[in-house]
Parts: sequence; C-alpha cells; structure tokens
Amino acid sequence: MSHEPTSTSPPMPRGASLPRLPTAIRATVTPRTGLALALGLVAGLAAPAGIRAVQAQVITHPDALNTLGAPPPARPAEKPAARPVVGSNEMGPHAAAPAPAANPSTTVPAAAIPQVATTPPANPVLRPPEVHVPLHPPPPPPEVKPDPAAKGRAARIPGGTRLYFGAQSADMNPRMIAALQTLAGVMQHLPDQHVMIAAYGEGNGDDASTPRRIALSRGLAARSVLIHAGVASTRIYVRAIGQPPENQIGITPDCIDVTRSGVVASSPSPS
Repeated sequence: MSHEPTSTSPPMPRGASLPRLPTAIRATVTPRTGLALALGLVAGLAAPAGIRAVQAQVITHPDALNTLGAPPPARPAEKPAARPVVGSNEMGPHAAAPAPAANPSTTVPAAAIPQVATTPPANPVLRPPEVHVPLHPPPPPPEVKPDPAAKGRAARIPGGTRLYFGAQSADMNPRMIAALQTLAGVMQHLPDQHVMIAAYGEGNGDDASTPRRIALSRGLAARSVLIHAGVASTRIYVRAIGQPPENQIGITPDCIDVTRSGVVASSPSPS
C-alpha cells in the first residue's frame, strides 16, 4: 500500500458522510485494511478548525491482499433447540419434562450405597419353648416272693427260659425265680436288646377271657422278678396270649416263654 497526500483537496465539512468505496475495493478489503482506513478517517475528522485536514487516498493492490490470506470462514449460526409445544402431535400435554443433568458435586459415592443381597435370607426357625417337667418314674411293682410249695419248673430254650406253672396258678418256686434272675444278668451285657414274655393260660373254648387273665398274671409276675433283678421296665414287653396254638411243639397252657428280642422260642433243650 502507498499513501499519497494531496494538499489541494478542500476540507470535509463536519457532519458530512464519508464517500463509499467502489464495489471492487470493498470486496477485497480485509479486517486489517479496514482498520487502516478507519484510523485515517478518524484522524481527518479530529483535526481542529482552521487547520487544513490532510486527506489520504488508499490504493489497494491485489497482490498485497493475497499475501494477507483468505478471511476465516464464518461460523454457522446455532439453531436454538426446539421447545415442545403443548397439545402438538409430537409431544402430548402430559409429556415428561427432560431429566435434569446430573450434578457431579452431588454424586453419591459407591461406598455409601448399601449392598443388596443376591439370595433371599433363610427362613427363621421357630423353636417351641422349653418346658421343664419333673419326671416321676412309676413305682416298681411289688416283689414276688418265692413259694417253696408252688408247683412248677424252669427249662432252658434258645435265647431264654420257659417256665411251667401249676394249674390256674401264677406262683413261682425258688428254682423258677433263679432262672429269671440269671436271664436278667445276661441282659445287663446286652443293653440294646429287649425281653419278650409270651404268656399262656388254660381254659375252655367258650371262655376266652379267663385264659388271658391267667396268662397276664403269670407274665406280670415274671416281669416283676426281672425289674427287681435290674432290668428296666421299658425293656420288657408282655403278651397275654391265652390259649396256645395247637401247632406249637412243647408249649402247654400252663407255661410262659421269656426270651431276648430277635430270638424265636422252640422246644426246650434237655437240661
């Protein structure tokens, strides 16, 4: 660019508009050349009265404009976000408002979030209340006294003994009681076994209760001897059968079989 001052131009009156540049020059003016033009015009307007203003003529060369580079591209104007219209087809009158952006300052730390169990808790076990009831063991049965005049005898059978009584009687002599006490001593070494008493009684075919009553009295007498010999009452089972079956060998209506559990009585072994 070159500045050529002219002293023959008349001063520009105050308030007069500046001359417009030709269209060819305005198209090539960049921000840098425009700043130079503005400074020159301001200097001419600010001259005091009586002093002749110096006017400058700006000549722009195309090569000088090419060295300045192309102006930066204009940024496209951002369109404002479309706001939903109430009652329109896009958003209904009950459309949900946009969720507010999460505030980083109010974020809850991971340690403060309670952990949720992956499996449900186990069902509670409800136990009944413990009630302490005093135990009163039953009194032992009366002791059976041996009768030396009683008729009867004892015979050994597999797993126990067989006792023979007199007719219509439940009395026992010392030999019969001694056989039961010997069996009680064996049961002391077999705590996992029981004593089975199968009692029989005589009677006629028309009366079924009398043979069972006699059989029950004989079985309870043998049970009493075993309890007083040290066998627990919970380990003794008495069966009042009454009349014996006809096919049983060696069994008469006046006998009882006292055996350990799991042993089947048979004919008495020779003594």
